[in-house]
Amino acid sequence: MTVIDTMKKHLRQATPDLGAHQVDLLSRLIPALMRCRSVNLMKVAGAMSGPAHKMSRYRRLQRFFSSALSPRIFSQWIVDRLVRPDRVTLLTLTMDRTHWRFGQAEQNLLCLGLLYGGVSIPLETLPLGKAGNSNTQERMLVLRRAWSYLKDTPCCLLADREFIGGEWFAQLLARPEMDFVIRIRENSQVTFAEGRTTDLGLWVRRLPKGHTWYYYEILLYESGTPVHVNLVCHRSLQDEVILLVTNRSDLKQALGWYRQRWSIETTFSCLKSRGFDLEDTHLTHPDRLALLMGVLSWCLLWCVLVGLEHHQRKAIPLKKHGRKAISFVRLGLDSVQEAIHNFSHRWREYRHYCRLLLSCT
Repeated sequence: MTVIDTMKKHLRQATPDLGAHQVDLLSRLIPALMRCRSVNLMKVAGAMSGPAHKMSRYRRLQRFFSSALSPRIFSQWIVDRLVRPDRVTLLTLTMDRTHWRFGQAEQNLLCLGLLYGGVSIPLETLPLGKAGNSNTQERMLVLRRAWSYLKDTPCCLLADREFIGGEWFAQLLARPEMDFVIRIRENSQVTFAEGRTTDLGLWVRRLPKGHTWYYYEILLYESGTPVHVNLVCHRSLQDEVILLVTNRSDLKQALGWYRQRWSIETTFSCLKSRGFDLEDTHLTHPDRLALLMGVLSWCLLWCVLVGLEHHQRKAIPLKKHGRKAISFVRLGLDSVQEAIHNFSHRWREYRHYCRLLLSCT
């Protein structure tokens, strides 16, 4: 049994909606991505197993990414793999962008991730085809796509200061199953419950270091549209001011929720220089980029699952600064890559890794 046969066997069982050709291609593509740690199709073609010539494998990859396969098939499977309706209380979603240039093309990806194991696994990716921030319509498009398979599962959305605006907040407030904790800017204007209207930057000047203020039912003015939200004002010991708006009532937990937003920055780091070298892709068409991100989501989840299992067997040591010596993603990626390279001696281990990714039990 080979690396391809092992992956193919489990893919057939886990993804009945995929055709035989797609299963065969993915059973070669996913191990190749783990092996070469790059999304450059020429490098991936060189790492793929099979008797075909390298250029034949390269053209096959090009045809796959130009096909009509929807990346949502990967997102749906990830949700089915991670979300158990009988156990879920609240899902944590993160939203952010990653941006780079390839020649004259602006590679600007708006991503919605599902927090798992300290990493945001991308569920939806929208290539914006422009530089700069996203708008409300683009953000809502991403959320509508995710709601098609998240259904009515309660969620909490975490986002940074880019994701603000009266219309945006109003649309989020209209979704009863969607909580949010979003950071806003200091130049925002608010009206407190007792009727006082002020600029937040002026209001928090007297907030001492290490203290937090909580306000319910304030009126926030963003882009000329007022919305009723709750407000958390925090000044860290390092003198950083963090202003959060939320529709949740447990305001003392809001700061802890927001800190989990950093998980999507971890994701981008793992997909780029510390993992799969995402910026090395030559794909520029939006549909092809979205499909590539769907495949990478599977690879990232695989790394997290394997890394978590290794951590449960033997805890990752902590460094002096309190952080882990190695991340779950890096530990999982190293383990899977080593099993692939030494398949003849470690085929049982590789088979177990495939089950870990593709079994829903």
